[in-house]
Amino acid sequence: MPKINDWRWSFLTTDIELTNVCYQNCAFCPRSALTRPYGYFNLQLLKQIIVQLAAIGSRITFCGMGTPLLHPDFAEIMQFCRDLDGLSFGLTIQAPALDEKARLMLYQARPGFIEISMPTIHAPVFAEIFPGADFATSVEQIMKLAAHQPELRGISISAVKTAIDPSSDEEISNFWNERNLPCRIFKCHSRGGNLGRKDLCLATEADNRFCGLFATHSFITWQGKLLACCHDLTGATQSADLAEQTLAEAGRQKAQILEQGMPYSLCRHCDEAAARRIIPDGEYPLGAGGRRKWRKKIIEST
Repeated sequence: MPKINDWRWSFLTTDIELTNVCYQNCAFCPRSALTRPYGYFNLQLLKQIIVQLAAIGSRITFCGMGTPLLHPDFAEIMQFCRDLDGLSFGLTIQAPALDEKARLMLYQARPGFIEISMPTIHAPVFAEIFPGADFATSVEQIMKLAAHQPELRGISISAVKTAIDPSSDEEISNFWNERNLPCRIFKCHSRGGNLGRKDLCLATEADNRFCGLFATHSFITWQGKLLACCHDLTGATQSADLAEQTLAEAGRQKAQILEQGMPYSLCRHCDEAAARRIIPDGEYPLGAGGRRKWRKKIIEST
């Protein structure tokens, strides 16, 4: 039975859902089953949470079930994060959303990293995953954004490979390496059994009684609720309300849940590879370098 000796491990990395509003229609997104309310993160509450995360050196990614750029205070949020010394923060965005307006917003915001969801290099598969979007246009938009490097740092491709993609991992990696963009490839999974298009999935279910993702990562909804992960579309796995509790209190509650074994029915249908990450048993790294090493070690254990 794993035991987390420091509550801060739960926030080694943190996803913050600025909003769950999205105008994309991605085939590997289960948002059609989303029953949590729609809305935007309260700015005051968000800043309170970010300050607490910054104090422990959490790496923050603005993502979730929506497009972060749609938050009305996006520019102010980015500026607030930049003003916190040493804070590692960035966002995830879908390739078709990178129109001229979005690229300008990102250039002005200057987040620490930008992860672009671009699951395939095969145009027919792209059209099926992103209905109404054009592959060549999206590649062009990515390269226009990348042209702003090094002013924009940490641009990378996140390729969620599906079962209908004929391209090999090597072909996908080479395509982006030739364009001087790093690429990480993930197997498409069912998002806790919520994905309607099961034919897209490559991942397989495993025993996730003690979840490595839950142990080292947190997901905070736009309402400030701490859920087991982003695959919770209903809010049933809420373990804390950060509008009423401190990060430390929430982290201790997460540690207790993990030690007893994941109690959520959502976990019994999980095929997320990250759930099988190692669960740390050492001291929480206080230095930025130590945290980076641990994040790399955890990712490589998947």
